[in-house]
Amino acid sequence: MRFSTRARYGLRMMVELARELQNKKLVHLGRVAKITGLSVNYLVQLAIPLRNNGLIFGISGKNGGYRLARPPREIKVREILEAVQGPMELTECVYNPDICLNSSFCEARMVWVIASEKMMEIFDEYTLADLIDRHYKEKMRNKYPEMKLLNPDKYLADDSYQRSCPAVKNK
Repeated sequence: MRFSTRARYGLRMMVELARELQNKKLVHLGRVAKITGLSVNYLVQLAIPLRNNGLIFGISGKNGGYRLARPPREIKVREILEAVQGPMELTECVYNPDICLNSSFCEARMVWVIASEKMMEIFDEYTLADLIDRHYKEKMRNKYPEMKLLNPDKYLADDSYQRSCPAVKNK
């Protein structure tokens, strides 16, 4: 499963809003655009579902901008992802077993249900406050030392890993 661009950028937008709001009352999307490299128009499109889901407030006018609707520690990553992307499911039958005649006895569906629930638990575990904590990355690296990809610089420098760029076809 891959998350949509909207999900990735929506989370990034919220992280930057939360970070900027530590020093300001309102943040202009132009500021977030500069930090993220995203267009203001795209950020405006992301702001609509975030506002509709009660995660941010927008103030119109010359001195307007955006702010979080709740403190960062109360906004879970899952809420953000679902606001901009919609329900997250590995397969349609996870939350809609009635669409498949085999759902009652399908062994594969059991794996999809368990994986979906575990994924949601992880997204419920982390908040915006966690993501803007300047010690967050180090905490995660210490919590999960076996996950080499949490250290991308070390991973990329280690020649023992087999990697290939999906854009380059093997000859």
